[in-house]
Amino acid sequence: MGQNRLWCSSGIQTNVLDKKVRLGASLSARMYSNMRWDKFFPEVSARYNLSDYFKPSVDYRYVINQQRNGHEITTGHRININFNTQYEVNRFDLKMRVRFQYKFNTVAIGTTDNIYDVDFDNAIRLKPALKYNIEGSKVDPLLESEWYYNTANSPSGKQFTKYRFGIGVEIKLPNEHSLTLKYRYDYEFNIVDPQRFHILSLEHEYNYKPERTKGKKSRI
Repeated sequence: MGQNRLWCSSGIQTNVLDKKVRLGASLSARMYSNMRWDKFFPEVSARYNLSDYFKPSVDYRYVINQQRNGHEITTGHRININFNTQYEVNRFDLKMRVRFQYKFNTVAIGTTDNIYDVDFDNAIRLKPALKYNIEGSKVDPLLESEWYYNTANSPSGKQFTKYRFGIGVEIKLPNEHSLTLKYRYDYEFNIVDPQRFHILSLEHEYNYKPERTKGKKSRI
């Protein structure tokens, strides 16, 4: 049985350079229920608004990881290539993200360098999400799920390895800030020592709008 987790992040998004190009940066920390740290990573991203319905993006993440069953530290780099689609029906906002996740230059510091962790997979991830905009409210409920498919040629590869379910709310704050609160359930399978996690996440974001775009709605 896995430990519960706490995830916290804070980031900024902007289209200051071009109205079709959205740049972002964030810092994230993940901890176990006993406040022992799990992962820490900075991330930068760029997204191109090809249309209202299709917005491909790319992310770079530097991951510092503490192994689940010890204190060995693993570091690595990860690139995400994302194909994002979005469709709005009345007050429902439906999104789908297909992510191609690629790791490189993973380094283990310590004696244990073969512990499996899905954050260091080469993987395909499928993530549908649904949000409902409540008229006159600053709080919008949301649902999401995600499937992880390991593409590696290994005993743990070429199969689905994890399912994630999430439910939460997005809260609009003053001055272009927002806060998203979620409960997530992680369910691992088809791997050695699969884990189950209950996760509480708090995600802060600041949407910086240059003067030429202020007053216009920014759709993510």
